[in-house]
Amino acid sequence: MAIESAPITFKYLALPNALGGRGGAQRFFLLANNIPFKESLVEMSDWGASEKARVVSSNENPCGTVPILYTSDISGKDAQLIQHVASARYLAHLHGLTKDNAAYDEYVQDLVADEYQGFRDAWVNTAFSGTDEEKNKYKIEAAPKLLATFDALYAKYKTHDMYLSVSKSNNSPLWADAALFGLLRDNIITGLIAANDLEKSYPHLWAMYAAFGEIPAVKAWIDIEESSIWC
Repeated sequence: MAIESAPITFKYLALPNALGGRGGAQRFFLLANNIPFKESLVEMSDWGASEKARVVSSNENPCGTVPILYTSDISGKDAQLIQHVASARYLAHLHGLTKDNAAYDEYVQDLVADEYQGFRDAWVNTAFSGTDEEKNKYKIEAAPKLLATFDALYAKYKTHDMYLSVSKSNNSPLWADAALFGLLRDNIITGLIAANDLEKSYPHLWAMYAAFGEIPAVKAWIDIEESSIWC
């Protein structure tokens, strides 16, 4: 969702089939917390042909990855924010979303964000490089174990009815909730997790997923993107 007068420019890939990827996790964080931004989406073919090399050579991101957020730091200087979880955490502080003296709230976000990376790697490897046999094994073996682990983490550590912790003014979900929401959605889109299985067997994850998906700005973006698939 582009907001033309926004102070943040969000650069990412134009992914097919309403997939989110790493950028989706960041986009959902921005949308859930009403942080204005505009999008600059790069076609996959352009990224591989030239844009990835340009991003590295220009020092916008020495890692050569997206998303990149172009914004200003706390001193007003131009900044390029990289690594989707770290940049969301930074923006939470920059925009005053984190509560005062709430180290535990940030800890529970960080611990799930740390564990999320392994889940994400497993999904990427299976969805885009896996054979049919490997995809079936992921659905039968890996996904249930991963979902059970994250459901247990939410049961043990969440400080809110649905979310791990929330912003101080609007009770909005923060960086790890956004990352996991995006990853669960991508698993569902790619057919590696069934939404009804998530609802039936993993109540804490489902509570977060269902609530996050009903946040007005998040729901609006998803509705637009998913409707475009059928146009």
